[in-house]
Amino acid sequence: MSNHDLTVFLHIPKTGGTTLNQIFRKQYQIFEFFDHDSLEYKVIKLDQLTEEQKKQIKAVAGHYSYGIHEEFSQSFTYFTMLRDPVNRVISLYYFLRDYPGYERLQTMSLEEYVIKEDEAHNGQTVLISGSLENPDLEKAKERLKKFAMVGITEKFNESLFLLQKTFDWKDILYRKENITMNRPSRDEIPTDVINLIKQYNSLDIELYEFAKKLYQEKLHSLSPDEQAQLEKYIQEQSLLS
Repeated sequence: MSNHDLTVFLHIPKTGGTTLNQIFRKQYQIFEFFDHDSLEYKVIKLDQLTEEQKKQIKAVAGHYSYGIHEEFSQSFTYFTMLRDPVNRVISLYYFLRDYPGYERLQTMSLEEYVIKEDEAHNGQTVLISGSLENPDLEKAKERLKKFAMVGITEKFNESLFLLQKTFDWKDILYRKENITMNRPSRDEIPTDVINLIKQYNSLDIELYEFAKKLYQEKLHSLSPDEQAQLEKYIQEQSLLS
């Protein structure tokens, strides 16, 4: 279990984070949890919090870049989830097409989106390195090494189990949230568009491979008894899916 006073979930869009956030929220009292500019389910900006309110907060979640901990005085640790960059960009495009404020995407092809929109360019490296204009891959890797846990979207149940072990979470059964509907599979996307996504996300591809190694190290550190618990959890969760 982490011994830090503040746990930050760096929520990268379209990595399964909405589902994970619901589980994360359940581990805390309302006043201890700050999520996407809200406190006690009232809209409030981070810079509107009093120092006393900040001291009560034990968990922060949201689409923040690394560095949000600097707004608090508590000792801190981070966790996050990374996803295959090609799948993430495809999912993000089809999700944002129907999202308020992104109406321009309705007349924009996936190929045009990848070329024109910054959000389609190494978004995972951007958030973890904390630099929009010059995402730093090596800085992002060094930061991930210090995270309490780095999960992999494609191994969501295993990652969630490792998070439970890391933070001593209680109930981690769930139903999926915020799934992008009516989107083609990766196999239906033309090869040249897939290659374009890879071109614009070369840093994210390398960071994702690095994150998978960190995840595997955590997984291999489980004891035989914990491995059995993991298998049982996956079976239980499959009944809810």
